[in-house]
Amino acid sequence: MDLYQLLDISQEPFLKTHYWIQEAKEKGAGLPHALNLASVSQDGQPSSRMVLLKRLSDEGLVFFTDYEGKKGKEINANSKAAMNFWWAKTDKQIRIEGHCIKVSKKESDDYFSSRPRGSQVSASASRQSETLESYEDLLKKANHIESENEGKEIERPKRWGGYILKPTLFEFWTNQENRLHKRVLFILKEEGWGKSLLSP
Repeated sequence: MDLYQLLDISQEPFLKTHYWIQEAKEKGAGLPHALNLASVSQDGQPSSRMVLLKRLSDEGLVFFTDYEGKKGKEINANSKAAMNFWWAKTDKQIRIEGHCIKVSKKESDDYFSSRPRGSQVSASASRQSETLESYEDLLKKANHIESENEGKEIERPKRWGGYILKPTLFEFWTNQENRLHKRVLFILKEEGWGKSLLSP
């Protein structure tokens, strides 16, 4: 099973990202397509959490979430965000910076319909990041949604969908002995991606 949807890619930093994820997968890394996503609140407080890459193309990197949860609210207020992949199995890291925009409703609908039914129920039942009175209340709500939709498809909640991070910067880091690490930087310019080496 593919970890994420891969569309036609030709630009070097996106190809390199794909190759490095596949290398980590082959080396036995757990969830090699998991990444740390950092967003910033309106008052400048950064926060981060792990998400899963669901689509990769020359356009950017797609993940899905609750638009009304903490990260959704932060991204809606400030679209700038950063991603970080790191794999102990390969001693490699990728840093990515850019801005996020919502994917189309169709893409969100298509992905939601492809999810396991339990994941659809949880996305419908949980209002991400809101305070719970009790975990039992959440389970009751999930059970109610399941029984209410028995024998029919569960519709995607309007508050749930995807974002695509459109990168302006990639940094590929490879661990080396004596801390003389290799760092390759790509910065998006008008004429395309500029490439340079950084001192460790």
